[in-house]
Amino acid sequence: MSDLNKYIEGNESGYRIRVLTAIAVIELFAIAIFNLWPVSKSTSSGQQIDFSEDAIALEDVVRTEQQNSPPPPPKPQVPIPEPTDEVIEEDPIVLDDLNVSEYSDSLSVEMIGSEGDADEPVSSPQVAPQVIHIVEPTVPDAAKKADIKAEIWVNFLVDTEGKVEEASITEIVLYDQESGEKRKVDRINYGLTEATLTAALQWRFRPARNNGKPVKAYSRQIFTYGF
Repeated sequence: MSDLNKYIEGNESGYRIRVLTAIAVIELFAIAIFNLWPVSKSTSSGQQIDFSEDAIALEDVVRTEQQNSPPPPPKPQVPIPEPTDEVIEEDPIVLDDLNVSEYSDSLSVEMIGSEGDADEPVSSPQVAPQVIHIVEPTVPDAAKKADIKAEIWVNFLVDTEGKVEEASITEIVLYDQESGEKRKVDRINYGLTEATLTAALQWRFRPARNNGKPVKAYSRQIFTYGF
């Protein structure tokens, strides 16, 4: 038994030596791997990093915000027709069976008279003169500065060719600048009467007709200023 115990003790001591030797070899191998493994250079903790370029780049960035929906396109502009002084000519309507005196107003009733000869105007023709060409008066600068608002009524004497033979002012209505109330006056300044008559003489009409023939007749028109 003593020999067996010695043999066992000898084997155990040899096993321990081998285990310790293996552990030492493994440790040496791990140390060698750790020392020989390549390590990248890192920035030391004491070294300061310059972020000035990054800061400048961030300041130059423009912030943009996306809209929820694009704005609607602008509405197309509607062309505004330019006014013209030319009046579209229409064929006159001859009212042979109409008694004009029954439908005339107080002013035309006062002018009713005989037909007269070819050189005399007909006060109430069957077909009244019809405007075919209008000339607007040139408003004097003084009237523009004064901001005058007025109505000037003109009586035209139209010959058989439609030209204005005579023009006269029959009524002047002046509007108050503050209240807007109107009143009739005998005269008006700032050269408006002269400008009115100058333009009136350039108007053209389709001549009045009576019994199917052109005749002289009167036509009453209104000129407005400041409206």
